[in-house]
Amino acid sequence: MAILTDGVNGPVTGRLGNVVFYQVKGQNRARSLPRTPKRGRTPSPVQVIQRTKFKLMQDWLRPLKQLVRIGFGNYAPPKTGHNVAMSHNMRHAIVEKDGEFSVDPTAFRFSAGPLSPPVNARISVVEDTLHFTWELPGAGARLGNARTLLLAYNTTESVVYYEICGASAYACKGALALRFLGYRKATVCHAYMAFMNVETGEVSDSVYAGLLPV
Repeated sequence: MAILTDGVNGPVTGRLGNVVFYQVKGQNRARSLPRTPKRGRTPSPVQVIQRTKFKLMQDWLRPLKQLVRIGFGNYAPPKTGHNVAMSHNMRHAIVEKDGEFSVDPTAFRFSAGPLSPPVNARISVVEDTLHFTWELPGAGARLGNARTLLLAYNTTESVVYYEICGASAYACKGALALRFLGYRKATVCHAYMAFMNVETGEVSDSVYAGLLPV
């Protein structure tokens, strides 16, 4: 049964025949029900591949939910940052080899936006600190009052450590403590960074800064 929550001119919620009405961030939407219940249908090869890629990226993003809400939050409203990050990285960061799918860490992004990204981002490890260095983008760059978003991702154990609104973009150096990351021998850890304008909330595309040495 469909319900008119605010009278005949208001939004409709619920089911009417084979059409389901619902709301997403204030927008009224409708979708038709499948003729055959999903549980009774055999997935096609394309659907199997899409589900495999979806689960792969969902697992990869699980420890990054809060960060991608910031990094992709303004990229394609009214979609959520997490949903946009899923869509973007499923298209650009999943690779296939010999029928097996995996995430390409160098192609992964935790943010996307109109700010100019850091150039030649690099990392080094001194004792228990991960150091970042970068160069400023060239003439005509869009930065404003930008600061860093720094991320270290231990993909072996699905542990992340990140910093929001870190060093000034113009400082060309920043750092993250590694004691929270579980960083040690036999772990694979990747580093990323981006810029964020603290006045407007705009971000840059994130860039891959490197694989932490083991």
